[in-house]
Amino acid sequence: MKELFTIQFNSDISKGNDAVRISFYANIGFFIEVSQMFEFNLRKLICYERSVKEIEQGEISKENVERICAKYDQYYDDTYLKKPKFTLGKLISESKIDSSITKEFFDFLEELNDFRVNLVHKIFQNNIVRHNFDSAEFVLEYTNKRIIPITNKAIEINQAMIGIIDLYRDDLHDYKSRVGIPLPN
Repeated sequence: MKELFTIQFNSDISKGNDAVRISFYANIGFFIEVSQMFEFNLRKLICYERSVKEIEQGEISKENVERICAKYDQYYDDTYLKKPKFTLGKLISESKIDSSITKEFFDFLEELNDFRVNLVHKIFQNNIVRHNFDSAEFVLEYTNKRIIPITNKAIEINQAMIGIIDLYRDDLHDYKSRVGIPLPN
C-alpha cells in the first residue's frame, strides 16, 4: 500500500526550491518541539528545586515532605493546566526568583524564548513586507545559520537541565525514603 501524506506551506517561501522550503518548515517544527521540551523541563526543574530547598529549610518529617510535595505538585498543575498557562517566558521569569541556575543559562533561555516568539509570531508577518523568505538562498542561510544552531544549542542545554532535574529528583526521593513515603515505580 502506498503511503500518502500532505505537507502544507506557503509557496511564496523559497520560491522555486521545494527542498529548501520543506527543510525550512521541518526545522521550524523541530525547533518548536525542542522549545516545548524546554518549557516542560523548566517547569519540572522549578518544582523539584523548590521542593528540595524548602524541605532542607525545615523539619524533615513525613508530614512536612508530603505537604511540600503536594504544594509543588499543585504548582505544576496550576502553571500547566489552568488558564492562563505559564508560557516559557513566564517560567523563565518565575525560575529567576530563587533558582541556582547560572546567569549564562538564563541568558540562553531568554535568547531561546525571544527567537521562538520571533519565529512563531513575527517572521511570516515580516515577510509580507520584506519578502526576504521568497529567496531560496535566504531561506537556506536562515535555516543553517539561525534555526539549526539555536536548535542544537537548545538540545544540548536541555540535556544539561535534565541532568539538574535528575539530581533534585534523587534528593527528593532520598528525603521521601528517609521519612517512609513510597516512591513511584
